[in-house]
Amino acid sequence: MNQNRRGFTLYETLLVLVITLSLTVLVGTQSHRQYQRMAERAFWSTWQQMWTAGRQVAQQQRRPVAVKINRQTGELTLYQMAPYHELHRLTPPKSLKWRGGAYEWGISATGAAPALTVEWLSTANHLWWYQTFQLGGAIFYVGATSKRH
Repeated sequence: MNQNRRGFTLYETLLVLVITLSLTVLVGTQSHRQYQRMAERAFWSTWQQMWTAGRQVAQQQRRPVAVKINRQTGELTLYQMAPYHELHRLTPPKSLKWRGGAYEWGISATGAAPALTVEWLSTANHLWWYQTFQLGGAIFYVGATSKRH
């Protein structure tokens, strides 16, 4: 046998490939989950801004604004009625699913809204998100829990 061999044996090559593949899968999975979590945080922030803008439009124009959640997609639409005029539309990230609570409600011409809770499920981190509107819609609270209420 030649003691001055060059290159890797089949076992060494397979070991390097398995380690490389494992690390790639681990890092790829983690980065995808991290992206989904960031997208969810951005959604809550954008939804907060959209809600506040809807209340301001209702107050400034002295016309009610309605909010609707599409039951299949979770897409949020803010609009005025009579005549219909869409103000904003927001699609949640794919990891966030609407699961219950109000799916349509209004903001009065004074900017007031009913107290209500909307339930969302995050498939990115397996948390239940509860979105609560209080004090006539002036307070918008979002909290997460690992168990469904």
